[in-house]
Amino acid sequence: MESTHESIAPFDREYTLKDLLSSKMLLTWAQVAPRLGVRHLSVVMPDGSPLATTPQDHNVDQIIETIVQCEKPTTKLSRETPLGWITLYPIMHELEPAGYLALGFSSDGEKPADEIDATATILNTAIDHIMKSTHKLAMASQVHGEVVEDSCEALRIKNTMLKASEEKYRTLAQNLDKEVKRQTEEIRQSRDRLMQQEKMASIGQLAAGVAHEINNPMGFITSNLTTLDEYQKELTHFISRQKQLIHKAFEARLLEEEELTTLHHDLLDLETRSDIDFILKDTDPLITESIDGAERIRKIVQDLKDVAHPGAEELATADINTHLDKAVNIAASELRYKATLVKEYGELPLVPCYARQLGQVFINLLVNAVQAMEEKGTITLASRQEKCHVVVDISDTGSGIPKEKLKKIFDPFFTTKPVGKGTGLGLNVVYNIIKRHHGSIGVKSELGKGTTFSIRLPVKGPARETPTP
Repeated sequence: MESTHESIAPFDREYTLKDLLSSKMLLTWAQVAPRLGVRHLSVVMPDGSPLATTPQDHNVDQIIETIVQCEKPTTKLSRETPLGWITLYPIMHELEPAGYLALGFSSDGEKPADEIDATATILNTAIDHIMKSTHKLAMASQVHGEVVEDSCEALRIKNTMLKASEEKYRTLAQNLDKEVKRQTEEIRQSRDRLMQQEKMASIGQLAAGVAHEINNPMGFITSNLTTLDEYQKELTHFISRQKQLIHKAFEARLLEEEELTTLHHDLLDLETRSDIDFILKDTDPLITESIDGAERIRKIVQDLKDVAHPGAEELATADINTHLDKAVNIAASELRYKATLVKEYGELPLVPCYARQLGQVFINLLVNAVQAMEEKGTITLASRQEKCHVVVDISDTGSGIPKEKLKKIFDPFFTTKPVGKGTGLGLNVVYNIIKRHHGSIGVKSELGKGTTFSIRLPVKGPARETPTP
């Protein structure tokens, strides 16, 4: 085992199954496993990948990897698969799961017998003893190597390093006052941003009330427009019938020639000046357009109320694509003039989630995407399912994010905007909401080309939270 003074100390290093178990030994076990009534035997890593494998076991290894990634069992787990029953037994090392012992059985419709559990117990015990012995041997070998290689030259180097460290700490002590002042200024700026965020939170609390006030008059506006539509149909019928009667009276010469001619000419003149035909033709689309506009306003108000609704939210299944559309609807005023929207939605299952919080995530990312574009660009919303996760990508063709800032964008209060323009909490809120859903969020960006945020949410959703008493 190679060792240098700069390598990780043996007591700090984390050993994995690959370090502690022999692949050759595991393959030998796998060959004799059928004699014990076990069709398949393997040891897999925490991510489901096999420690040692053979070509004939490729299909079984793929099934085991999928089960581990989706279930992440902490105790014994049995699952029936197209290739037969698979049972996973956690392998513990230093009180933590280091991998799994996987035993497979023929597809006979019956669960594994108790004798197989006994076999698994014996194998797990043997693995535990082998791992502990290998671990101790590795640590002893590492320490021995360091002691043997330690020399006068190494001691001289260490002495030089100690002198350099002494100088470093002396410099740090001299700059301590400057550092304290800088930290004090950062705290002051953070306080200012927090106060601004509190103002924005208060405005957000008013959103539901404003939505309610708008929604009430929209109710009777829609009703009145519907009634007007009915009136207009009656008026159209009346005018049409009136014109028919006048023409019939003219043809039947029911009036005196002079009176009839005068009436006919007056009606034609009034019809021409008032442009009756155009009015009758244009009234229908006007009313239809008004009703559609009222419905659009009602939908925007409802979406706004959904997002701004106060109080705790219960975990419930939701259509992620529907909530993406709601976020687009709310952010329409930001998107309309600065971005062309492209939707690439895939077919998704219903996902247990906190829907209003996810709506806030999508709105924050959409607004950020718009603000990143100095000129009109394109925002792409894409969704798809990848095994046990739903993935949502929100991409823009904006200015991009510098590489040195990518690691900080989810930190609270990190922003390049002046106080009042940005709180630095938007992406931190997004990160915490996704974390609450047991998901993950990543970002890829290239200066001058744009940025893509990728959100991964587990299909099974987060665990239901227990209320604090």
